[in-house]
Amino acid sequence: MTDATERLDADPALDERKWHILRAIVSEYVATGEPVGSKQVVAVASLGVSAATVRNDMAALEEMGYIHQPHTSAGRVPTDRGYRYFVDHVDAGTVDEAKREAIAASLEGSGGTEDVLLRATHVLSQLTRLVSLVIAPTVASSHLKLFELVSLAPHAVLLIAVTDTGRVEKRLIELAKPVTEADVERAGQVLNESVRGERVATLTNVVNRVATDAPHELRALLHAVSEASAGLEEPSTDHVFVGGAASLADREGLTRQDLSRVLELLEERVTLARLLAESAQVEQPIVRIGEEHDVEGLQTTTLVAQGYRVVSAGSLGVLGPTRMDYTGVLATVKLVADQLQATLQHLSEG
Repeated sequence: MTDATERLDADPALDERKWHILRAIVSEYVATGEPVGSKQVVAVASLGVSAATVRNDMAALEEMGYIHQPHTSAGRVPTDRGYRYFVDHVDAGTVDEAKREAIAASLEGSGGTEDVLLRATHVLSQLTRLVSLVIAPTVASSHLKLFELVSLAPHAVLLIAVTDTGRVEKRLIELAKPVTEADVERAGQVLNESVRGERVATLTNVVNRVATDAPHELRALLHAVSEASAGLEEPSTDHVFVGGAASLADREGLTRQDLSRVLELLEERVTLARLLAESAQVEQPIVRIGEEHDVEGLQTTTLVAQGYRVVSAGSLGVLGPTRMDYTGVLATVKLVADQLQATLQHLSEG
């Protein structure tokens, strides 16, 4: 099994003609879903050689593990290894103007970070006809723009934190002893002045220092706020967005058992966040094909993911059968990531 992060060097046995044949087989199979024969390759690849020569090269490609013959017909289909070589060596695709306009229009006029992420999820699944996955920028490395306490009842206070990524986090704090609205307001003012601009990862320590130096009547409230704020820096599976799951039912290449397992995985937000986490840390897209997945049940699927950054890192991608339009999907995922990053940057500066 080839690791997805390891770029396959040009196989010395895979000369330029064999590469063109492999590329034609991948492209035709993706387009039609039917095994590709030598005559079809001759017709589309313009190699200037006979079908017999192409057949010999196809036999060599099969022996090397790049294609295989699914049944007794003369046609071949790509293997995971063939798709990997194709992805690592094909030129990047382009996105037409209509799609560019659709992406821009979808993200314009959004009502906040969560709304933008939901819109990105929708447009990505709509344009690729695959399952879209989006995770919000990580919270721990972002900075606080607002930290507010709202009195709801004598024993209940709402904590509202807004980060410079535009993320809004809310926590309900239940108190053992009643607290007045005036004391909640006093505590909120002190906290907002003390923690504004601080990294979320250091928030608990700052709040604890404030509580230590605070008047006696505010300390219980401030310690409760400290406990609640500790959870803000933890990765939140509530900020993994999934769109277009129904599209899998219409795609060839997944058995009913495969489909059932993938749909189960789409409910496991922790697993989805882990799938996307790697792409949030690198500039290049991540492509996991078939057996390259280390998650059971995804061995007939491909994940294409791209990171984006606005103060801290997030990621988005698509999941679908290994038979997908790799060049088009890669280009679309990158464009949505770029547009999402620009939109979130604008919100964070607002």
